[in-house]
Amino acid sequence: MNKILIADNVSNAVSEVFDKHNILYDTKVGLSEDELVSEIKNYTGLIVRSAVTVTEKIINNAENLKVIGRPGVGVDNVDLIAATAKGIVVMNTPLGNVQATAELTFGIIHSLMRKVNIANHSMHQNKWEKKKFIGNEMFGKTIGIIGFGNIGKKINEISKVYGMNVVVHSSSLTETEATSFEVKNLSVEKLLEVSDIITFHNKLSEKSKYLINSETLKLVKKNALIINCARGGLVNEEDIKKALELEMLGGYGCDVYENEPEKNSIFSGLDNVVMTPHIGASTVEAQEKVAYQIAEQIVEFIKNNKIINQVNK
Repeated sequence: MNKILIADNVSNAVSEVFDKHNILYDTKVGLSEDELVSEIKNYTGLIVRSAVTVTEKIINNAENLKVIGRPGVGVDNVDLIAATAKGIVVMNTPLGNVQATAELTFGIIHSLMRKVNIANHSMHQNKWEKKKFIGNEMFGKTIGIIGFGNIGKKINEISKVYGMNVVVHSSSLTETEATSFEVKNLSVEKLLEVSDIITFHNKLSEKSKYLINSETLKLVKKNALIINCARGGLVNEEDIKKALELEMLGGYGCDVYENEPEKNSIFSGLDNVVMTPHIGASTVEAQEKVAYQIAEQIVEFIKNNKIINQVNK
């Protein structure tokens, strides 16, 4: 008998889809690793977000598990090697949070370029410091997009509306596609040199880890902004802070951190840094979309053996 364990906080859309298709499920949130090891034996499917880490130990004790669903993009919290070894399909929903993440990226860019964060703080202190908050416009600026997947493409689309020049770095983008999207595909080094805004929308790997560091920062314009709404570890946070303090960088905006939850950031108190607590996909609309999508994908897998958006091929 097929039964799904919902082990993380997800939208009610998941249960609505399962009820509609007569799929049995239990919701058990906040389980420890050992509790999951014990519970998982009874389930065919598992749904988690980012709060639960699906370890090798859990997977190896999953006697009946066939599918793991992640409503969202990142599956860093799932041991894909262990899942593949046991023939367990791991699925995500790569399109559900594209709009939300792109909008947050531009929200952070706006805040840094127009000094919204510190102007807001000043007003809450009952001050009127109009002359202090002279900012910059996005029109005519060059934005460098590192990673040109679904979110990178949405960033490109929005950037064009602002009248920005767009350059990208993507190892998979063909010349034909670059022409179609009206972007220039550059090396990382060249992108860093020409961009006024550098924004990350790529995966974290051995190759991309600390892509921004003390050496690559030397290539960046002194007044440039770096935005990371992708993955912690793409930038060396210590090197970013030093560059900000030495006025070698205009500003830094981030929604992700190398160590999360980040409750004692080295950037705390810096006016030219805007931080959010990994809320890129945290909109009502995005959570409903990804929950609905992952539930529908699991239904298709269980009822029709159809695999959609598998990440551990």
